[in-house]
Formats: sequence, C-alpha cells, structure tokens
Amino acid sequence: MGFSFSRSGKVGSQVRRIAAEQIDAALADCRSGDDFDKTVHELRRRCKRIRGLLRLVRPKFPGFDRENAAFRNAADALASARDAAVMLETLEEVLGEASVGQGARLREVLAENIRCVSERQDRRALLEVFAEEMLIARKRVDYWTFEDRGFDLLAPGLGHTYARMRKRLGEAEKTSHDEAFHDWRKEAKSHWFHVTLFKDCAPDRLGARRDQLDTLGEYLGDHHNLAVLAEGLETLAGPLDADLTQAISARKSALAGKALALGRQLTAESSDALVSRFEKFWKLLPKDD
Repeated sequence: MGFSFSRSGKVGSQVRRIAAEQIDAALADCRSGDDFDKTVHELRRRCKRIRGLLRLVRPKFPGFDRENAAFRNAADALASARDAAVMLETLEEVLGEASVGQGARLREVLAENIRCVSERQDRRALLEVFAEEMLIARKRVDYWTFEDRGFDLLAPGLGHTYARMRKRLGEAEKTSHDEAFHDWRKEAKSHWFHVTLFKDCAPDRLGARRDQLDTLGEYLGDHHNLAVLAEGLETLAGPLDADLTQAISARKSALAGKALALGRQLTAESSDALVSRFEKFWKLLPKDD
C-alpha cells in the first residue's frame, strides 16, 4: 500500500496499517540484508518513517511516548557504524573542493575509526536484537488506540509540527548555531513525512512540495554532516588547520543560505492556513466503500 493514506475514512486503521507495513519491511531487511551498511541505513530510515507517522497523531495518541522511544532507541543502537562512514564521505566531499594539506592523514584517521567501530560490533547480534524489538513492537501496533477520528485525528499533529518547523527556521536564521540548524532539520524532516503521508490526496501539488522539502533536507543534512565532521575530527585528530576550517565553514555558510531561502518559501503560510489547505486536499481522497 505504501507510506501514505489511501482513503478519507478509517484513519486509525490506516495508521496501524502503515506502521505495520514499515515494521514488516524492516524485518524482511534484517533477514535478507547482505550488505550491513545498506541494511542499517534502510532499518534506520524505516524507524524514522514510523516516528514521523507517530508525530502526526501524537496529540491524539496516548501511547506516543512509549512507541516513539522504542523506535528511536532501536535506530540509535545501529547508528555508530553509519555515522563513522558518513564522516569519511563528508571529508571526501570537502577535499574534492578545497586543497587541504592534512587531507591524507585525516582520511586515514577516519578510515581507522570506521575499522575500530566495526571491530567493536557484533553485526549479527545487532540485527538480531533489532529484529526482536521490531517483533515486539509489531504486536503492540494492533492495539494502538486514538482519541479522535478522520482528519481530526491528524490535524493537530500536522499543524504543530509545521509550526515547530517555522519556529526552528527562525531560530536558525537568528543564531546561525549548528544546533539550531540541526533542530530545524528534524522538524523539516517530520513535515516531509507528513506531506508524504498526504501525497495521494493531491499528487501534483503535494508531490512538488515534497520535492522541495527533499531539497531542503539535503541542504540541512549536508550542513549537519559538516558540523559533525568538524567535531569528530577534532576529537580523533586534534585541532584542524586553518585551510580545512575555512573550507568547512564556507560550505556550511553556502548551505545555510540556500536552506534559509528555500525554507522561507516553504513556511510562508500560517499553521492554520496549511492545515486548512491540507483538509481540502484530504477531502479529495476516495471514501470507504
């Protein structure tokens, strides 16, 4: 069925169905994944999708805290290997655009970090534990209950997440702090999940918005990766030289400018206006037979 609503009725059932499908797909990934890194990436992505779904119903779902923590913790347990690899990938991108004297040494430092992380991991055990957590969660999904029905189940979470996205954009613009951009990124990603869930309501209109949010997510994701790279390199290799610091700073500044320009366009309307617009789209979905 896919990660989206397909009709305007039985919304609670659709939420349970979407979550169950993501869990089932994650379990299949655990069983068939030959490439550990790619499998981990897929598993974490599915957990993020489920958490995005949960945030949409959060105000009307008493079990939110428990379920959100379960999927967050399951994904976090798989994070270290992927995070180490992303640092090296990000460094290669920086070195591809700037001449940095210590580049070869830093490549080796990050490659060694990947090896160390890998050696500390029991990959089979990690996937087995993850699968066990998903099996337990899968049983709980059938008993999820919500405090509203129809679009009223979705409207508060949709509006709240979008409002937080607007707020975090303002904080990032005002402070330019890495943490503020990362907080904005998380809210923008949640809104991306919500737009994706609604996409079948109005594919042309919402498909375009989702594509723009994809682009925004790439800008903010690359910005975050650069911040993590700088912090990680200082921890693993000591102070960075001036050329590398400048190269990272320049890339972050360029990405921030692009993200802010696009973000302002995507948050131009009020929360109430966005929810009202999405409600009109919602009514375009077929009704239950």
